[in-house]
Amino acid sequence: EAVVSTQSTGIAQAWIQLGAWADDKEYNIAEIDITKGYSIGNQLLVTRIPTLFHVKDGEFRVYNSPRTIAVWKKFLTEKEWQSLEAYSWYKKPGSIPMKIFGKLISFAMKVNDVHDYLVKEANVPPFISVIGLIAIPLFASLLIFLACISTAHTLWGKPKAPHTVGFQSSKQPPVQAPAAEPAEEKKDQ
Repeated sequence: EAVVSTQSTGIAQAWIQLGAWADDKEYNIAEIDITKGYSIGNQLLVTRIPTLFHVKDGEFRVYNSPRTIAVWKKFLTEKEWQSLEAYSWYKKPGSIPMKIFGKLISFAMKVNDVHDYLVKEANVPPFISVIGLIAIPLFASLLIFLACISTAHTLWGKPKAPHTVGFQSSKQPPVQAPAAEPAEEKKDQ
């Protein structure tokens, strides 16, 4: 059983005291600084700092109750955590969807860092930085796509024309239906 704090600013002393209390018990108190690595914070869907989690047997629950030592001790000893809803399988940090999500967000943060560097340090105008950060990956994707197509054509040959079942291949012009005769006008009586 563990309660995980993601960067416990403002409650650091209380968190340390809770850790000391839990040393000889069945609880593990931990702290993760998500500012050092974006991925774990993204996989845990952390939207504010500090965020507290209760973790037991791979089940993650977000703790949103008061943040005092007395309340935390009661939360753990009286197993109040059982009343909290656990994350669904796809929201758990170790699940494939959350790993992918975490990596995508980490990549986006790194792109943002590059943009900040280009604008603030290299004095590149912001619109040029944005255009470059959009155009370069698109161009690289296009090159990778063309390389894959070229490799496939080299290995397996170019695709054949689609099969045309039911169509005749003749050079004769298509037969046209005869023109309809004009309707006879009715004569007035």
